[in-house]
Amino acid sequence: MIKTEYPRPCPIPGHPQDEDEPALVTESAWARLRAWHLHAPAERLPLPFIVLTWPAAWVMHEAHVPGHDVGVATLVAAGCAWAAWARHYRARRKAEESGQEPPPARMLPTEAALVAAAVGGWLTAAVTWGPLGWPGHLLTWIYLTGATGGYWWLRRHQAVQAARRRREDAAAWAARKAEWHRVAHLIGLGDFHLQEVTETLLGEELLLTSAPGSDLASRVARNADAIAEKYAHLEGLPYGRVDISTTDYPGQLVIGIRRADPSVKGVVYHPLTTPWPSAEPSPYAGWFPAGATIRDPVPVGIIPETGEPMTLTLFDEIGAKAIGVHGATGSGKSTLLNDVRERVTAMTDAALVQLNGAHMGDELTWEPLAAATACGPAASDEDVRDKIRAVLEWAQHLVTDRSATLAQTGHSVFQPTPDDPAYVLMVDEVDEVVASVPGSGPILEFLASKQRKSAVCLILATQRATQKQTGGGMVRANLSQVVIGNTNRATESRHATGAEAEIPDISEYSRGRKGYFQIWDPQAKEITARGRTFLLGVPPGELAYCKRIVDARKGTRRTLPSPDLALDAPQGHAPGERAPGATAPGVSEMRARLAAARERNETAPGSAPARSRAVPGVPPEAMAVLMRLLAAPEGTTAGAAGLALGKSKSSAHDYLAALRDRGIAEKTGGGRGSRFRLAHAEPPAAPEPRPYTTIEALAQAVHDGLVDASDEQRAVLEQAWQIANRPRLTLLHGGGSDGP
Repeated sequence: MIKTEYPRPCPIPGHPQDEDEPALVTESAWARLRAWHLHAPAERLPLPFIVLTWPAAWVMHEAHVPGHDVGVATLVAAGCAWAAWARHYRARRKAEESGQEPPPARMLPTEAALVAAAVGGWLTAAVTWGPLGWPGHLLTWIYLTGATGGYWWLRRHQAVQAARRRREDAAAWAARKAEWHRVAHLIGLGDFHLQEVTETLLGEELLLTSAPGSDLASRVARNADAIAEKYAHLEGLPYGRVDISTTDYPGQLVIGIRRADPSVKGVVYHPLTTPWPSAEPSPYAGWFPAGATIRDPVPVGIIPETGEPMTLTLFDEIGAKAIGVHGATGSGKSTLLNDVRERVTAMTDAALVQLNGAHMGDELTWEPLAAATACGPAASDEDVRDKIRAVLEWAQHLVTDRSATLAQTGHSVFQPTPDDPAYVLMVDEVDEVVASVPGSGPILEFLASKQRKSAVCLILATQRATQKQTGGGMVRANLSQVVIGNTNRATESRHATGAEAEIPDISEYSRGRKGYFQIWDPQAKEITARGRTFLLGVPPGELAYCKRIVDARKGTRRTLPSPDLALDAPQGHAPGERAPGATAPGVSEMRARLAAARERNETAPGSAPARSRAVPGVPPEAMAVLMRLLAAPEGTTAGAAGLALGKSKSSAHDYLAALRDRGIAEKTGGGRGSRFRLAHAEPPAAPEPRPYTTIEALAQAVHDGLVDASDEQRAVLEQAWQIANRPRLTLLHGGGSDGP
């Protein structure tokens, strides 16, 4: 703790440098009596007035003061009281309408005038007939009854009670500040003064300001672990319940204290969970209307401290967003993505596109409501790789095409409509996509940096937030929001900030429980929300609950403009089963041709055999891509290989050099003109004329759909195919033996 000598700016006691001996009272009795009355004027000033009113009336009666003079004074006093209180009432109303803090409440003008008139009326009667006048000293009994009842009414008036609460709050605040001063120097914050306490659902937040000459608030926040541990020790709290952060202003700190565990309320079920697993209705149903738009924030969870929704922004006035979702396996990423899918499929001006390079369970569940779905083991299934790359290329072209329409519409950002919706491209297991799908890395970098103006929202989910796992440096540099869940190492959260800022580990907040996430704003460089996601279903049958939502919304599926992306047999359906709106004419023929051509090339005579054995220094997932590039007639370069692998040029060159050292590849040329080819592969020669084919082979190719033909040619060749493939007759002789 830094010790500084300066006049203490805080009048609240409790500082360690304050003297323990009480200060001597030097004020007079009159000054103390006056301060006592002014401390609560509405309650204490009427007391001496009540006591002096009866003697004053007796003196004026004995002095023969005319009663009508007192009556006139009563009327004037009532009018002045009404005018003064009416002025205060108008000032209060004006402050409320303008949004400013209004002055303290008082009695209504009518109430003030009536009180003045009642007191003045009794004085007029008492001066005229005497306080002891009327039969049985009636005026005195009226005085006693009126004073007692009036003071009882005054103490229970809402304005007086409000003033009493303000005094009690001020006393409690002074005691709270004094308590802070007794604790602050013990934890190393003796030069910080308590300015505000905000109650939360789990505890409270303390706003502190530093005194002149004290340590920097930013420096204290960077080394806050020790201070937080000391404060938690004093408060009797477990680890992870105290957070220290800065505000937007220098010299200020916020200490967040969670006296209750964030998980005390248990699992937070999504309001659309059907059947509802609780006897009480969901208090969050209003956050999920039946009809939504891409411009609405997407609630994915609840903030335990405030009870407010934890939301993601997919589209706003400056365009679409790129969002990263990171967390270790089992942290709840799939649950969060299902929350996003539920909202996107309810939007009238948005369509969902799903990609997954490893799994397919969640994607296939939502596939009937998605515009396109490509998922599966991309590392081992070439068909999955082709589908994923086709979707990514389509999205790349869509971004470019939509940017061309901005000059025609005059908008700086493409405005989605139900007829031309925004697309939410959700890519799960991004690391598998980048490692297995050639060219996917550069496309993702292009999308992350260019999708904003074209209403293409990008959601990338992976287990780590490193540059390699997220798809490249350009992807991580252009993320609008980063959602971080539980990680196995505390330093993993730092990758989400680009390794430039330290953020708290959500595992300390959640104590390792799944479903907790914090949202990092890379541009503001702050955590904007932290809470627990909605669970869409009761474990372990979450997907069954999701499927009920999908079945209720069927018929709203959107098809992509490119027919090449529609699937003949969607994933999850039998090969002969057709999903509604999933196939475009000619797609199955095109895919059959590609498959046949691929098979023919693989079995073509003279082609180099594929070598798939493991090579030290070359990742297995990159081996197949490199072999395909090397088998091309012109070979490949380090730059082209790096582009296909999503790696740097130097890394691709190291892989190719390792293959060359093993005798699998050979290098020709030097410098910028160097190329790599399969070893013993002949250099590209001039194309030879294709040999003639027979009518039978041509008919077979047309029948298989590998060759286009006119209707007349197809009819003739189909007859030739039938002749070539009709059953042949075999003559049998007696006894069942074949004849010579």
